[in-house]
Amino acid sequence: MRILLWTIFAAVAAAQPSYEADVKPIFRRHCFACHSTDEKRSGLDLETYAGALKGGGSEVLKAGRPSSSSLYLAITHEGNGVPAMPLGQGKIPDASIAVIRDWIQQGLVEKPGGASKTSDRRNLDFTASILNKPAGAPAMPEGWPQALPATRAHPVTAIAASPWAPLLAVAGHDQIKLYNTVTREKLGAVPFEGIPYVLRFSHDGSVLLAAGGRGVQLGKAVLFDVRTGKRIGEYGTERDVVLAADVSADGKYIAIGGPSKVVKVFEAGQSKPAYEITKHTDWITALEFSPDAARLATGDRAGGVHMWESAAGGFLVSLAEHKDSITTMSWRGDGQMLATGGEDGQLIFWDTKDGWPVSTSSPHQPKPAPGTFGKLPGGVLSVQFGADGRLATVGRDRTMRMFTSEGKPVGMLVAAASMLTKVAVNLDGKLVFAGDAQGKLHMWDGKQETIFE
Repeated sequence: MRILLWTIFAAVAAAQPSYEADVKPIFRRHCFACHSTDEKRSGLDLETYAGALKGGGSEVLKAGRPSSSSLYLAITHEGNGVPAMPLGQGKIPDASIAVIRDWIQQGLVEKPGGASKTSDRRNLDFTASILNKPAGAPAMPEGWPQALPATRAHPVTAIAASPWAPLLAVAGHDQIKLYNTVTREKLGAVPFEGIPYVLRFSHDGSVLLAAGGRGVQLGKAVLFDVRTGKRIGEYGTERDVVLAADVSADGKYIAIGGPSKVVKVFEAGQSKPAYEITKHTDWITALEFSPDAARLATGDRAGGVHMWESAAGGFLVSLAEHKDSITTMSWRGDGQMLATGGEDGQLIFWDTKDGWPVSTSSPHQPKPAPGTFGKLPGGVLSVQFGADGRLATVGRDRTMRMFTSEGKPVGMLVAAASMLTKVAVNLDGKLVFAGDAQGKLHMWDGKQETIFE
């Protein structure tokens, strides 16, 4: 057992940044030489609030959307086709970039205590729900096979925690293992054809979905009865692995996606898709049904995220902020929020009513070792909302982090020895589990870490 540093950010509700108090001093130090009332290069005046909002030849600030604001892309040196600023110089300090990002994210407030240009748009308070709670006792294993032949060590490619029982499912090579999260006892294992890239418990906890396969050979999704470990359904006869899959909360639909760039949605018990979604232009890398089973969110390797009606695949809205592959997504328990993470390093909380990005951050950016230079590739690898509305994440900086139900950071753990690949939250939100690249399981209770296996 290794004691970890659990950092609680006391000032979660930090003061809202404003142009006059926080942003204008940064512009004065770094931007006024070229973009002031007297020197409006490209027509851009950052010396006044009105000038900043007006932009130059076009709008440079979009309230609530840093990654769609060309000014933000210019100062981060991340804009495709956007000149890096200050011109001919290095980036301004990261702390200053963070202030400008938060100012844009929180609504381009002019003066301290002023009105946000987005504040009247949404109410996203979280209320815990017992939606999908089983009528009787939660499903627990009663007849799972107790042992499978030993397989080679393998990174944890998928992990899932039951929403109602102390159960943790973990992907291994050619198998899926089940653990009791209280006793840490291995309860059994079932075989799977290839590598499981997805594990999901149904919303009532009675069914375990596993999806994956063997590269350029086969792919499928399989439903297992949690009590017996028996297969109760198989969906898809893909020629490549299934990378994303889910079963709807009402059990009516099973959705799968992968390198084919097509999302296939099956009705339970049917071998042919009820409908297909063909809007994506790259591999399907993430998908998940909403807690009320009414909507389906899908993401791809090009950074596209879309939302659909579950029953017939009717298009609802595109969530256009990510710039690279979507790696993960999770619906909040009340269905009002969707969190997505990607290889662009962004963690975004979306208001699912209209697709508004409520919060955008880059929490998993690795820091270069002392004496080295350059930016290491960041990335959010896995996210999951817990029953209490908080979100757990892991990423390429090898840390696990926690966020409030609205996307504010509340805690982090020091970096693990190996890359953390997948994360899951137990039934009451008090334990967080993560698998790593060496095949080990980690468990945190907010104070300390235990190597689960």
